[in-house]
Parts: sequence; C-alpha cells; structure tokens
Amino acid sequence: MMPLHRTRVCVLVAAGLLLAAAAPVPAFPAGQDQAVTGAGAFSAVEIRRLLDAYTVMQAQEFLGLTDAQFAQFLPRLKVLQETRRQQEQARLKLVQDINRLTGPGAPAVSDDALRDRLRALQDLDTRSTPERQKAYERLDEVLTIRQQARFRVFEERMERRQFELLLRARANPAARPRAQRPAAP
Repeated sequence: MMPLHRTRVCVLVAAGLLLAAAAPVPAFPAGQDQAVTGAGAFSAVEIRRLLDAYTVMQAQEFLGLTDAQFAQFLPRLKVLQETRRQQEQARLKLVQDINRLTGPGAPAVSDDALRDRLRALQDLDTRSTPERQKAYERLDEVLTIRQQARFRVFEERMERRQFELLLRARANPAARPRAQRPAAP
C-alpha cells in the first residue's frame, strides 16, 4: 500500500491534471514561458511541471518500484527528462534558424552559411546521442531488467497520453479565451 504522503501527492497531481485539461495551452515560441491571463490558465512551465509530476506518479505504479528504487529513480528520471528537453530545444532552435534563412521572403543567404547551420545541426545530433544514452544507463542502474523493458514501453505510453491531454485541453471550447470563442448564432 502507498504511504499516506504519496497518496496525497497523487491526489494533488490528479486534481492538477484535471484542471490542466480544462485550461488553454499556450502556443509560445521556443524559449518563452509566459503565463496566460485569465482564471484557471497555466503557464507552459506549470503545464510541463504537472506533466512531469504525472509521469513520476505513473512510473512508480507502472514499473512497480520499491521505495528504495524510487528514491534513486526519481533524480535520474529528472536528469533524463532535462537532457531530452534541452536537446529538443537546441535542435528546434537550429531548425527554426534554418527555416528563417530558407523560408519564403528570406534574404539571400550563402550556401556556406546554410552549410554551417546544417553542420551545427548534425553536430548537435551527434553530441546528443551519447548524453542521452548516459542518462538511460544511469536510470537503468536502479531498475531490474524487466523494469528497464517496462520503462521503454512506459515512455511511449506517456508521450502518447501527454499528447492526448494537450490536444483535449486545446479542443475544450470552454477553456478558450473569449476572443477565440466562436460567436453565438
């Protein structure tokens, strides 16, 4: 049975996720975590934290972690999540830069400048793989082989579930700011 303090955390996280599903999800440019104005709205950082907390709660249950494992697992999971997040943000920034340089109406750019950007993207991808692998290895050190396999399945399920939650939040017409709601007939 789950200790009382974890039960409270689970209830709070679940309540937060229900609120997040009803709140508008802001579409901020990369690197901007601004709060949305209005009652019940969350910033991108708050939504990310809620989803991270939901992931932690679900991981413990899905993997069947003992309390001793969980104490070691949690900081390693956070390192993996942060490593991934930083790599994805850096990659997105480079791809956006390439888009800006090659998009319609972009000023003429030399092939050398584009080659440099593509090389930077390739270098980032090359550096990212070992960093991510190291984070997985550290996480795997506290898991049994069965839990390692379950964790890979868990990651796919969580990505899909989080995507579904975000889509549902965006699709909820009651959660949209008034300016975005369709006019009543």
